[in-house]
Amino acid sequence: MPTTDAFLRRLRLRAPNGAPVDVFLEDWAQVDEVAADATATHAALRHASEALPRFGGLPGEARSLASAVVGADGGLCFTDPAFERLFPHPPHLADLIRGARRGGVMVGVLEGPDETAFIAWVGPAAAAARWPLPNAAQAALRAGADRLAVVVSAPSRSLALTRRAAQALDLTAPEAALAEAMLFAPNLESAAAAIGIGRETARDALKRVMLKAGARRTPELVGRLVEIMCASQSERASDEEVAQNAFGLTPAEARAAVLIARGATGPRAAKALGLSAETVKTHTKAIFRKTGIQRAKDLARLVVEARELVIMADATHPDFADPVDETRLRIVPADQADRRIALLDYGPYGASPVFIFHGPAAGRRLPPGYLSAIQALGYRPLVVQRPGFGLSDPAERGTYVRTAVQDMVTVTERLRLGRVAVLGRETGTPIAMAFAALHPDLVGRTALLGPHPPISAANRRRTFVAMIQDNLLFNSAVSAPFAELLRRQSSPLLLERMIRQSCEGSPVDTALLDADPSVLRFLIRDIQALSSRSIQGFIDEHAVYANGWEPTSEEALWPWVVGVNEAAPGAQVTDWMTSDRVEHLPGAGILSHWTHANQVANLLRSNP
Repeated sequence: MPTTDAFLRRLRLRAPNGAPVDVFLEDWAQVDEVAADATATHAALRHASEALPRFGGLPGEARSLASAVVGADGGLCFTDPAFERLFPHPPHLADLIRGARRGGVMVGVLEGPDETAFIAWVGPAAAAARWPLPNAAQAALRAGADRLAVVVSAPSRSLALTRRAAQALDLTAPEAALAEAMLFAPNLESAAAAIGIGRETARDALKRVMLKAGARRTPELVGRLVEIMCASQSERASDEEVAQNAFGLTPAEARAAVLIARGATGPRAAKALGLSAETVKTHTKAIFRKTGIQRAKDLARLVVEARELVIMADATHPDFADPVDETRLRIVPADQADRRIALLDYGPYGASPVFIFHGPAAGRRLPPGYLSAIQALGYRPLVVQRPGFGLSDPAERGTYVRTAVQDMVTVTERLRLGRVAVLGRETGTPIAMAFAALHPDLVGRTALLGPHPPISAANRRRTFVAMIQDNLLFNSAVSAPFAELLRRQSSPLLLERMIRQSCEGSPVDTALLDADPSVLRFLIRDIQALSSRSIQGFIDEHAVYANGWEPTSEEALWPWVVGVNEAAPGAQVTDWMTSDRVEHLPGAGILSHWTHANQVANLLRSNP
């Protein structure tokens, strides 16, 4: 045990310095020995994870922000155009300024015109370096002592982001106009008047919007719209804490606020909280007084915008460098209540649909050459984000494969796709195989790239990726804390190191990364987007293997075309599959979607 003790000791020591994952990068060859002591490893991983900030690298959306700078006297000395649109007259900043001068930074509510309210961050120049402030704002901060930056989260006021949400829900032009109006209009009648339609027409349009969003009441609809506008779209688990800290609510008020923001009526909130209706009514009055708003749907918007601002303020590496390109994003309500399915639909709509699987860590976005190769074959690629990945909500405990398969059925039916080709990969293999076997009437051509075998059929590989996967991710005793440790430390620098170390032994992959820095940038953003909201899908997918998954006889007999990346470090054998159609990709490593795009796409041509 000396090696294990020393490894875990270094893991604990590195945690306060923010670099515990480095221990695995440096000494990955010892992981199998360390993981054998599951109890000690679990404890060390939890300790290291809890010593880190809750959020590592996150993609941010600069278009959702407005900024200003205040001087030592509290007066505004810089405002950007977005801030001026939100606040035609200077807002009351005194309380936030006092809080920032006392505690370093402050997050709270700013009242706007016409009973609107927004969430704002206030802090000094050093702390403000995380935000994408205009050059003029940065100059204003440097121009005087004791100046503070003001950053306001207002994605709902961005026309581009509002349109992105409408497109994601596949709203028609009239439906999109009504949805946008509903964000700030006091009621449906006012929203209808604002866009020039009648009350009954607006009521019918609102029903269709609700159906497409999977919402039952207007606050829930507004919350879902604003979530799509946000970049990180983190899970809602922190909402009560956000409501307490940002809105100044008591714990009881915060619990009521979260339920109301998610669409609960007063009586339903009272029942859920075990309180009387009168107590909830008292809480509601206090919530509206402290936030300066008067309607539940405004509270829904404010909660989501506050969550986004707080998360980006807490992240160790917020990334606002590139606009978040979600022009192909679609959100489909799942059959289960309160779940949504996210996918990227690359079109063209008249082409034959194909489900392109993402990997366990990346693949949510398709590389340009790979996309072109698939579309050249007459396909319409759709990347469905499996439960708990990207923007898709997690599955209930113990239902991951079943939920993932049903999500694919739901997408097929809601988008009227008919028969769909399938190109699965890696640890998504159990879902691809189950979908084809259970719904053969929906499935066309099928292929698997680098399918990961059941643990019973896997060969023991001594590569960095294999050692981490086989001993930690496929180990149910330690997979969750290890995955959380990775998420919390997902800085661009660490991800680059992990990508490069994963590609060691594959010359073509290493050459690609060295020759084209944009590939590394693409991969890092993709990894962050796939795991920033939740790591649950990553955990659940590996748990399928850890719990002993084996293909059923129907799944095993399906006529899959199997692609093998021959130069991938520790490439798996395919003897466990009955398919006699195995296509070897000479020279292909783990980045075959970049380096061998045509060969990967052509796997779909090999299946009649």
